[in-house]
Amino acid sequence: MGWRILQITKPCKLSVKNRQLLYEPFENDALTIPLEDISVIILENKQILLSNALLSELPEYDVVLFTCDFSHLPSAVLFPFHTHSRYSQIAWLQQEISEPFKKRLWQEVVKAKINNQAAALEILNKPNAAKLREIAKLVQSGDAKNAEAFAAGVYWKSFFEKFNRNDDNDIRNSALNYGYAVLRGCMARSIVGAGLLPCFGIHHANKLNQFNLVDDMIEPFRPFVDYVVAKLSLSEASQLNAEIKNQILKVLGMNCRMGKEDINLLKSCEMAASSLVKAMDNKKISELKYRSWKKKCFCFKGVDKWPGKEKDICA
Repeated sequence: MGWRILQITKPCKLSVKNRQLLYEPFENDALTIPLEDISVIILENKQILLSNALLSELPEYDVVLFTCDFSHLPSAVLFPFHTHSRYSQIAWLQQEISEPFKKRLWQEVVKAKINNQAAALEILNKPNAAKLREIAKLVQSGDAKNAEAFAAGVYWKSFFEKFNRNDDNDIRNSALNYGYAVLRGCMARSIVGAGLLPCFGIHHANKLNQFNLVDDMIEPFRPFVDYVVAKLSLSEASQLNAEIKNQILKVLGMNCRMGKEDINLLKSCEMAASSLVKAMDNKKISELKYRSWKKKCFCFKGVDKWPGKEKDICA
């Protein structure tokens, strides 16, 4: 898997040459980057020309390509599809899991999310982390009593001052939405790469949403985006600029812990998707990598020590 995250903000032409991305800005010299080194490309400028040869080769190297709308938020994503050798078998497996099993899976996802929210509060020295951990212990099968929503109310009131998650004019919401959108695309790549159908979720079941399973599986990862946004200096910014987005993208290189292993968020998405397949196949909830906070859940670790490589960005 590649490690470079490319944020393209200037007018340019993108093509492929000798298995390398050829970046040709209209006003500067061209440069090349090996496709095998790239994990994510984000296209923010409307004046970017892409060759079809490049589009066809990106999935071969498991590269996620985002395009952005006029608000500079990711609006579409290209990622590899149907590349898993057991695709048909896993699809049938996914369709056959029972509703009680889905509810137990969702229970573990919600517990992991709330515990990670508590970890974010602890690291930022915010109140009510202990209260969230107590709420996580009470999550029932299928989250029957909607502990997720109750925890969210406690979490956001503790996380930001004078904050309304539904306020579109708050730049903090714009920053969160940008990070979530990128994370969603990366999780979609991992879900498909594991042979799963992204439209069939374990909790989300909107027939108009082709990423129901993705929206299920990213929940425990959202607090990582929250943490990055909380560390930004947004008080004087009126809108997201290239530098702010650059900082938000660092979330993909953050280290987190799964079991005794420290891995970045991109790899964590892949491991989470693979663990879901194992859980379905073996009918064991314990296979899902969200099982417990201390042993198999994702947790914050070394969040202020960014890997140097992921900062390789095209301006």
